[in-house]
Amino acid sequence: MRLRPRTLGLAAALAVSSALVAGAAPATASPGVDLKAAATSRVYGADRIGTAVAASKSFTGQGASAVVLTRSDTFADALAGAPLASDKGGPLLMTPRTSLDPGVAAAIKDELQPGGTVYLLGDANALSADVENSVKALGFPTVRLFGSDRFGTAVAIAKQLPSATSVSVVTGWNFPDGLAAGALMGVVDTDSGHSIGAVLLSDGNNLGASTQGYLDSRRFSTKIAVGGTAVTAVTKYQTGWSQLAGNDRYETASLVAKQFTSTAYFQDATEIIGVATGENWPDALAGSALLAYGGGPMLLTAKGSLPASTRSAIDALKADAATEGTSIQKVLVFGDENSVSAGAYDAIVSAVG
Repeated sequence: MRLRPRTLGLAAALAVSSALVAGAAPATASPGVDLKAAATSRVYGADRIGTAVAASKSFTGQGASAVVLTRSDTFADALAGAPLASDKGGPLLMTPRTSLDPGVAAAIKDELQPGGTVYLLGDANALSADVENSVKALGFPTVRLFGSDRFGTAVAIAKQLPSATSVSVVTGWNFPDGLAAGALMGVVDTDSGHSIGAVLLSDGNNLGASTQGYLDSRRFSTKIAVGGTAVTAVTKYQTGWSQLAGNDRYETASLVAKQFTSTAYFQDATEIIGVATGENWPDALAGSALLAYGGGPMLLTAKGSLPASTRSAIDALKADAATEGTSIQKVLVFGDENSVSAGAYDAIVSAVG
């Protein structure tokens, strides 16, 4: 399978020169894209909603074909959203459950092409009718994707990805594994022009009726369980699953990231990496959709220091790029220093080299 990196509409100043499945001072201190002299740059806003909007600015210029919208107070409905956002050619934004955030409304108006669709994740208890009506008032059609619970919502999202030939199962009760898997499954394949895979959720150590029923109804050529909980769930169900599970969330994300090498899941080396805190979900959620669109992995870091497993993944991705005659040209760190400290950021810069 060939990796198809897409050109991100990043500001010109930002564009700088284990298991395998078969810094510099900121040039600006304003929220948004924090431009650096080195290859590593922060993407952040005043809060989780603002960081997602900042990430969405990467679509400015070429215009987004769609927007995926989720609630800002919990991750459940959005865990499967990154492949959908990448497949449809747009960002993943978040808003309060009962009202459309003004900054999000402005981003939709500015970045969504005329006639583009806004996909709402979850039922009216997740994103209210007022949110949907506010989106429609902007002049855009909406499609609401939901099930009776988070597991059913993930299935509803997967049904929007009929070209997907791969599937990843992650636990539906925690966020880190899903954020890493979303970037992998959301990469667009050269041949199909669509995301390579979908993300489904296990009900802890069991698949649950919704997920198992959908897996029974659809054939996927590649099946990957990400995280120890998901591995336990799928091995109760059937054999033939690749397993990516580390000792912690950082090592698991690193194992997923190593699938982006040309010797693993793809034929091409990636040139872009994302890093976000592994201690909370909002920054990595918006980032995983953007990284999927750009064809790169989402790695996780502790707030105060860069885990050894994350550094190992960066080393592997760098070496693979060099083998392919290229290099890691962009590293996007999502969140401000309250999410990824200056020390952790400097360690990322040093690791990238």
